[in-house]
Amino acid sequence: MGKTSPAASRPITIIVPYVKGGGTDKRTRLLARFLKQELETFVRVVNRPGAVAGHAAIAAAAPDGRTLGMITGEIGMMHWHEGVTDLTWKSYTPLGVPYVEAAAVIVRDDAPWHGLADFVEAVRARPIRGAGSPDFGVWKFALVGLLDKAGVPRSQLRWIETVSGEEGIAKVIAGEVDVAPVPMVEAPELIFRHQVRPLATMDGVRHPLFPAIPTVKEAIGFDWRVAHWRGLVGPPRLPARVRARYVAALRRVARNPAFGAACGRRGFSLGWRIDRAFAAYMKADDAMFGRVIRQPGSNSN
Repeated sequence: MGKTSPAASRPITIIVPYVKGGGTDKRTRLLARFLKQELETFVRVVNRPGAVAGHAAIAAAAPDGRTLGMITGEIGMMHWHEGVTDLTWKSYTPLGVPYVEAAAVIVRDDAPWHGLADFVEAVRARPIRGAGSPDFGVWKFALVGLLDKAGVPRSQLRWIETVSGEEGIAKVIAGEVDVAPVPMVEAPELIFRHQVRPLATMDGVRHPLFPAIPTVKEAIGFDWRVAHWRGLVGPPRLPARVRARYVAALRRVARNPAFGAACGRRGFSLGWRIDRAFAAYMKADDAMFGRVIRQPGSNSN
């Protein structure tokens, strides 16, 4: 299949359900630049802040191939909370997920905990405050799941809603919360300047930009992995020929060393899953968070 098609000259809009300048926005704009080269047409990024409203706008778009969206891992979480939304991963046509980034436990550099084990025992002894996402978001339940595995009641976590991981980090620095369980790449300069300190990454391996930071398993002995993904989708009922065109373009971007290098310079972690592999990944992620959110003690209702 070539790069162009009869529809290729029409502008393409990618909806981002978060604020301009945030992590999802930055990653979408980078992908859009490379998709523009592959599709040989103008690709614009439009921000529709509000996780529910933005994801709903993507699902409601006309299935003509002119409007796509960058959905996030929250789509596997929001519907588990009563009254939030009926949207699920099945509400979209999956195209491809480039970005998969693990959560981390990030505290102020002058926090009293020497490591993750100290932090967990402190939470066991007294409630702490966390921030970095909406109340139904992935970062909250990344930390909730970790505490569950450690046998710490989730009632020990007081969550302060934010619109982004960056805002959660800002609240940590300001002393408004104790922890932001967000990816380390949300705040590399702040880590290197010793304003915040990661205690562990919720990944199976150490991050190449932060090789001194242990995994959860290395830090406290049990495995807990949570990654936040951002993936490109179309609205439901996207025609097969349109879907094939975008899938082929994404495969070319995935093979392009320039894209990988650009992500590496920005600290963006890649975990490509395209087409049906993306659908299977969303299904498994949805099931995992359903177990975490719906187990006894959840405050999701």
